[in-house]
Amino acid sequence: MTKMISVAMASYNGEKYIKKQLDSILAQTRSVDEIIIVDDQSTDHTREVVEEYIKNHPEMKFVFSVNEKNQGYKRNFKIALSKCRGDYIFLCDQDDIWMPNKVEKMTDIMEKHPNIQVLASSFSFIDGEDNPFEIEQVKGLSNNNLLRMNVEANDLVQVTFETLLTQNSFQGCALVVTKALNEKFQKNFTEDLFHDWLLNLFAAEVNGMYFINKPLFLYRIHEKNTIGINEQEHFSNKERAKKRNELKTRVLFAQYPLKTLKTLEKNDPDLIKNQPDYRQRMDFYQNHIQYLTNRNIVKLFLQNFSPYYKGIKTRKARIMDLIFVIWKKKQV
Repeated sequence: MTKMISVAMASYNGEKYIKKQLDSILAQTRSVDEIIIVDDQSTDHTREVVEEYIKNHPEMKFVFSVNEKNQGYKRNFKIALSKCRGDYIFLCDQDDIWMPNKVEKMTDIMEKHPNIQVLASSFSFIDGEDNPFEIEQVKGLSNNNLLRMNVEANDLVQVTFETLLTQNSFQGCALVVTKALNEKFQKNFTEDLFHDWLLNLFAAEVNGMYFINKPLFLYRIHEKNTIGINEQEHFSNKERAKKRNELKTRVLFAQYPLKTLKTLEKNDPDLIKNQPDYRQRMDFYQNHIQYLTNRNIVKLFLQNFSPYYKGIKTRKARIMDLIFVIWKKKQV
């Protein structure tokens, strides 16, 4: 049975680029069945541009609506996703450009691997004038330094719940999600996390989060991006080394997942069932912050026998934690 494919686009002041994005969707080698666009009270001519585009493309099923009041990008995407009827739903930014085979490639993978709940692709950068550019690649990272895994080009890999606790590694515009995952998202939505991070975490909870390391869209970076790439992910190696010598940087690796787990505990009724050890994780992160802050060398060393430590830091980083604490203790 052929699967229905939806596109969920949240628009806001996107008059300059939205037509190019829509053109790239209609040019796909595997057609989508519907394009849902929800505008969040744009103050430019986005609404007129979209209405004219829909009028000129009667062959495509469009659903276009405008929020009665501004909702913000997280809730606006939730609204757009709630209107989608597809078995597979692509999240879509208003200012990117899709590669012609994005839909075909990603839906083929989903159909071959029914356990996948969310699939993310990689991307290439363009600026506001469509000019491509690259960033410095950090050894051991993938997906333009967003993913703390070394993934070979074109490989399909599972992304663990643990990996995503520290940070979101995939923007919404990189994702295709299943209808079932969207239904859970609608029921358990919270604005305490980015909407795309929440989708990724829900999928990873049940081992259903995957990444294909192939650039399937052009990600636009310009001065009006609602959500951009975290610039901390793109510091030079020298800048990164300097920051690693700061206590606040070292404890962030535990503070982020701890905060994420607390948010999920409050909003996700399936967390206990899907991740029964989450409380032990929380205890580990809290202790880790305490041991680093109080310079407790022995207890920090003993944490090396915990798999949770290996989940947030590499072997080298764990050694550097000990050196950092010893160095700080000598300064007292």
